[in-house]
Amino acid sequence: MIKRYGRRKNEQDRSECLHSRSPDYTKGIFQSIGFKEFHDYLILPEEERASIKAETLLKRGLDDLKMVTKRYANNQQKWIRNRLMRRADRQVPPLYVLDCTDLTQWKCNVFDKAVSIISAILQGKKPEEKPINENIESQKNTDSSNELQRYCKICDRIFIGELQWNAHINGLKHKKILQRMRRMEKQNPEIKIS
Repeated sequence: MIKRYGRRKNEQDRSECLHSRSPDYTKGIFQSIGFKEFHDYLILPEEERASIKAETLLKRGLDDLKMVTKRYANNQQKWIRNRLMRRADRQVPPLYVLDCTDLTQWKCNVFDKAVSIISAILQGKKPEEKPINENIESQKNTDSSNELQRYCKICDRIFIGELQWNAHINGLKHKKILQRMRRMEKQNPEIKIS
């Protein structure tokens, strides 16, 4: 009886998932890139999959997949640059770029270069390819634990480093709060801005 209930519950969950117009995209397979983009196509009944509507939904799914994949790749590149390469307090091994945009050139642009880099490293030699983080050494930020911390009493926020502090002081939000407080000070002289 328990097995039958479990089987029925799984079938019910699967049915609800497939026929639901708004699945929970924060759980399970719906989190991955590629599934939610094709959801509308996948919930079509089997007999409608050869229709023009299905082709349109499939094309839209492909376009959405390309867009989110590109966005994800850009975010990964930004994360690597900002969190790894530009931080002086991190020891990062050499990073090499392999161009995999043209699949017809995979062997030349990716496979052969990767084998060459790995072989050179394993033999204790310097690879012919230059690592991308070699050019960033001069742009590295300092260790954030050594930077000056500043506190803005007006906004009740803490800032680490001169760059963040200057961006905040010159920012629109800080200026608007400051204007509002000055207006209040003029209306009520007991209020003082320090």
